[in-house]
Amino acid sequence: MGYSNVWNTQLTSNTADAQEDVGAIRFDQDPTYGRRKYKYVQAAADTTVANGTCLAYSDVYRRVVSNDRTDTYQSAVAGVGIGAITASYHGWIQIGGYHEALITDGGNDVAISDHLILHTTGDGQCDRVAAGTAITYTALGVAAAADDDTTDLVAAYLNCPE
Repeated sequence: MGYSNVWNTQLTSNTADAQEDVGAIRFDQDPTYGRRKYKYVQAAADTTVANGTCLAYSDVYRRVVSNDRTDTYQSAVAGVGIGAITASYHGWIQIGGYHEALITDGGNDVAISDHLILHTTGDGQCDRVAAGTAITYTALGVAAAADDDTTDLVAAYLNCPE
């Protein structure tokens, strides 16, 4: 995995052929949200990524991501979609920093500072472990606010492994 300051693609890239090194890490400094970290990946053949989709790795090299819980392991946390990536296409996902809209399981139970993990059965969703409770899975990050009960979305500060 490489770090670079020069990129061939925008963060909203969605291409059939890889335009960057798959697995590359990228940073940006958003004037509102601060520093954010991204990874260039390929979507699995059965996965279409949208903004807020919670993703796990479906390959041992940590380059292919899936939202299908039957294709992945609970602790194979990859990151969160930031835009559309077509199935089998390449694009950027967010792995660090503030993300305004992770898709939740709709339980309307996320509180600020809760740990966010991949949902055990809900494809592309996150679930929570209450703040102060030990977690047994790799976390996506921490809730930056309570979840929005009308949209089933939650803002979070991501800290996914590379």
